[in-house]
Amino acid sequence: MARYFFDSGDSNAVIKDEVGIECDGIEAARREAMEGLIDLARESLNNHDGQQLFIHVRDETGKELARLCLSLQMQPRTNELTDPSLPA
Repeated sequence: MARYFFDSGDSNAVIKDEVGIECDGIEAARREAMEGLIDLARESLNNHDGQQLFIHVRDETGKELARLCLSLQMQPRTNELTDPSLPA
């Protein structure tokens, strides 16, 4: 099994993974990264328009193998109660 590192952060800060996790291949590492991004979103995503969270996966040599990103984009909508063009 190989060791993969999962650097994480948002538009303001990066936390570099110095320990890593042993995974049975890149697909397992990507699953770990997805679970980590979901956890990061639960803990860190707040109500800031344009906020971005990410996890970058790298191998033992430091080569980046995958990037997972999540962003919050708010788009104003017209009042649903008074706009006849919106579905009921």
